[in-house]
Amino acid sequence: MKPSFSTVFTEKELIDRMKAGDSVAFEKIYDHYSQGVYGKLLKLVKINAIADELLQDIFLKVWENRQILDSNYTLRPWLYRVTENEIYKFYRKVALDIKLQTHILQTFDELYTHTEEEYYLKESHKLLQDAMTNMPPRCREVFELCRLQGKSYEETASLLDISTSTVSNHLVRATAIVRKTLFQSTDMALIVVTAYMLHH
Repeated sequence: MKPSFSTVFTEKELIDRMKAGDSVAFEKIYDHYSQGVYGKLLKLVKINAIADELLQDIFLKVWENRQILDSNYTLRPWLYRVTENEIYKFYRKVALDIKLQTHILQTFDELYTHTEEEYYLKESHKLLQDAMTNMPPRCREVFELCRLQGKSYEETASLLDISTSTVSNHLVRATAIVRKTLFQSTDMALIVVTAYMLHH
């Protein structure tokens, strides 16, 4: 159960004191909200170390942006918007960072059973199929040949009787569609597995 605010200070008073640079007031706000924020983070990213890091980043932003806070309103809505933005930024980083994908997948190997691994692979293929339904026909063909079958640009160009530059253009468009679909998911493991598949 999260601790309540001090009977001496209301949330409004703590925010005003924090805006004036009172670190003790900030600590009380942290104590009140951190447990709920951490639970939301852990539910979405699944890994304690990552949730811990994001939690610190979020409350650093609270401190750095304390001057824009309006003490006439509760901090919760603003704080949860910051949390959602940080999670979204992390999703984007994972989708683009191969080393981070590898690190997280290694961590998943320690946490998830073989059955769960099969589940995420199945769901990842489903997510890619959903994305492909939104692609134009030729764009979908290029994506399937290059990303799912592992063919080179040259092989794909020869099979489809198009230039390699056209293959590249189709892949850029297809990747944008996949990323849009990917970022709609709230399952960190699914995002990581799918991003990893696209680069291997």
